[in-house]
Amino acid sequence: MYRDTVAILGGYGVFGSRIARSLARHPELELIIAGRDGAAASAFASSIGADHARAYSLDFSDADQVQRLLALRPAVIIDTAGPFQNRDYTLAQRCAEAGIHYVDIADGRSHVAGIAALDPIARERDVLVVSGASTVPAISTAIVSDLAPVAGEVVEIDVGITPGHRAPRGLATVRAILGYCGQSIPALGGDTPHHGWGGLTRHRYPSPVGRRWLSHVDTPERLLWRSRYPALRRGSIRAGLEIGALHLGLSALSRGVRVGLIRSLTPYAAAFIRIADACDRFGSDIGAMHVRVVTRDAAGRLMSRLATLVAQRGDGPQIPATPAALLVKKLLSIPGYAPISARGARPCVDLLTVPEILSELRGYAIRYVVEP
Repeated sequence: MYRDTVAILGGYGVFGSRIARSLARHPELELIIAGRDGAAASAFASSIGADHARAYSLDFSDADQVQRLLALRPAVIIDTAGPFQNRDYTLAQRCAEAGIHYVDIADGRSHVAGIAALDPIARERDVLVVSGASTVPAISTAIVSDLAPVAGEVVEIDVGITPGHRAPRGLATVRAILGYCGQSIPALGGDTPHHGWGGLTRHRYPSPVGRRWLSHVDTPERLLWRSRYPALRRGSIRAGLEIGALHLGLSALSRGVRVGLIRSLTPYAAAFIRIADACDRFGSDIGAMHVRVVTRDAAGRLMSRLATLVAQRGDGPQIPATPAALLVKKLLSIPGYAPISARGARPCVDLLTVPEILSELRGYAIRYVVEP
């Protein structure tokens, strides 16, 4: 007997499928695998190997089709059907109005921060509406909190994310990244703005990752952390491509956008993907993420701590997929998970802890190391 139904938009995609497989381990949940491609949804629902998953053909841009999904009364809708950068909150609002919890995996700066606009209706309808249940800002913020429990003591934060070259790459994601390359983006600390894919630096990760190039990326933390960490004086969040030549090439092109030689890199997204595909034999499926935090205590003493996640055997995409699945399990009070009683609309911060995240990642080729 099912207790709750969870609908996953884009449930057969790169991240949606991983979220679905995680939830499918709990037989008390019924899953609706929804998306525009009904055949793909059916094939994936069958592949899960659970008799509590069913397919649902849905174009979420069609208001009538969305209404029919809402009429099924799922307890939660998980939205993985990006890109979210240019999406409004229509779906999230309709979920809230219908008394349905909503979770998305957006990483767009304005989209994630702006979800709070739905807070009054979400509270009125006693539901939780969450944006950004992914690596950023959910995991990044949880790690900072783990390293520095007193937010007021944080003076520096440095984040780097570098997936393995063979990690899945979709056209929408590539377009979103290219869209801000060379553009001015808010600084995490201080007043000088950063530029997308600028701030070139190199970071040494533990073996077998090694040294990788990193550059500034536009993420929700650039809005969320400025008020969260009032003493923050310096901060950066960067990402990098595993193959150095590709990273440096994109960095150079981004410089061209910044100085006005190129209007935008977005039109070349398909070409970038073809080039990346051609380089697959030179890359790996090994990725990493680091978070370094510097704190200053009441006595003025500085302390630096560094946390690193290393993912091997192609398990890197499980990291961004974990927060949404974990959040739903807590929200629906699945046995063994600490329940969430919070209601309202908010970015995905202060809802998950590092121990909870690591527990969900147990069994994958992912390790977490903290220094010192």
